[in-house]
Amino acid sequence: MADEHHKDQKGQNVTEAEIAVHWKEEELIQPPASFIAQANMTDGNVLERFGEANFPNCYKEYADLLDWYEYWHTILDESKPPFWRWFVVARSNASYNCVDRHLAKHKNKTAIHFVPSPRTRRSST
Repeated sequence: MADEHHKDQKGQNVTEAEIAVHWKEEELIQPPASFIAQANMTDGNVLERFGEANFPNCYKEYADLLDWYEYWHTILDESKPPFWRWFVVARSNASYNCVDRHLAKHKNKTAIHFVPSPRTRRSST
């Protein structure tokens, strides 16, 4: 199989192999101790609660942390594989759950910090 070619900024052909030498996928960066200390994974029973024996009902615990306009009647409908349906008839708003519902407590904090390039920055509250 021939190596796929791409164009660099000057329009020159560059191979995947030439690009790959700059990838750092194998690099492991350890988080600081302060980050590890505040991690949410403090429940020793989490593997038991979210293990295969509790599938798919284990997802209800996390789904109940969200706000729903219409609550589901079935967590996972497996009646027509491979067209599985999660949270059947449920209705929610991802934007509301990610941003809006936190406004009462965090209304003066930045909600979105967008940095498309090192030269331009925009924030929205």
